[in-house]
Amino acid sequence: MTDEREMSEAEAARLPVDVEKITEVVDRALGMSISTSKRTDIDTRVGQLTGMLSLLKGQCLGEDEDSNVLRLLGLVDRHLALNNRPTARSQAHEAFFFMQDAAMFTRALLTAYIKKNGVSAP
Repeated sequence: MTDEREMSEAEAARLPVDVEKITEVVDRALGMSISTSKRTDIDTRVGQLTGMLSLLKGQCLGEDEDSNVLRLLGLVDRHLALNNRPTARSQAHEAFFFMQDAAMFTRALLTAYIKKNGVSAP
């Protein structure tokens, strides 16, 4: 999103989930190296991943979720808390590790989404 507000869960639940695109972004993030990645690339990936996490959270919330998914959603909420996100003043390695964690959470939520909705993975 271009403005700085986080997408509401209701907004996220209405958006389509592009499994292939999300997988591509996650793979790119996990393939990045701390020694060769530029801060702007890390920040771009962080923005993409936090948006995707918001989207997937909206899709995975429901009364029928199992305890593992609910636990994962709690971890994602803590990870996405504004005080945990990197800022322009954060060290590059902090932003990099936040990005890596966001990619892993995104992959886990995407797996739960695929399982819940019977979607085929790319």
